[in-house]
Amino acid sequence: MEVRLDLTEYEKLCAEFSGWRIDPFVRMMEKDRREGRVLAFVRGLRLSAQLIYAARQAVSSAGLEADWGHLLDVSGNYCSPECDVIIHKPGSFARWNGTQNAVMDFKFIKCSEALAVISCKSFTAAVDRQYCQKLRQYVNRVWLFAECCRPDAVDKLRKKAKQAGYRGFWYLYTWDGRNPISPNQQSWLDFLKALRSLASGTSEGGARR
Repeated sequence: MEVRLDLTEYEKLCAEFSGWRIDPFVRMMEKDRREGRVLAFVRGLRLSAQLIYAARQAVSSAGLEADWGHLLDVSGNYCSPECDVIIHKPGSFARWNGTQNAVMDFKFIKCSEALAVISCKSFTAAVDRQYCQKLRQYVNRVWLFAECCRPDAVDKLRKKAKQAGYRGFWYLYTWDGRNPISPNQQSWLDFLKALRSLASGTSEGGARR
């Protein structure tokens, strides 16, 4: 039953994002950079938001939270790069526009309260080493989650992510631009397992103080 519940959410996400990715009309508009298309960065925000919702559910039993925002360093003077998803202890130092029916909900979290940051990418062909190095000054765990990548690039990306300092790499599906997508249910299940392990305190390491 637990696996079926987890995969129900995955199937919704995979169908939604792959639909936008492979739709011939959408692809034509993006190729020609035509006006009237849904911009890629907007779809990226959508992916980040959906991962926040999934993460909140996965860590809720431990009282942890998941949000979009910045991490504050130990001195409180400096902010980390923008974090698509922050898994953190309850509460925040500050919150921008986080009211009822808010347009945005952006939080500033002390690095001592952060347990992990998830960097969200769309079609991933390379690993941003610099981003991970900057974030590791604020939090030990930096994870990488991609909407999709080429099927022949998975092992290379996972290896490069590990070399760059990322503590995990997951994705929704693979696609080579021509053939049908290849969903990866196990990657999603492994992602949720990592979140729950973090919440239960069984995963190694901790927040950087």
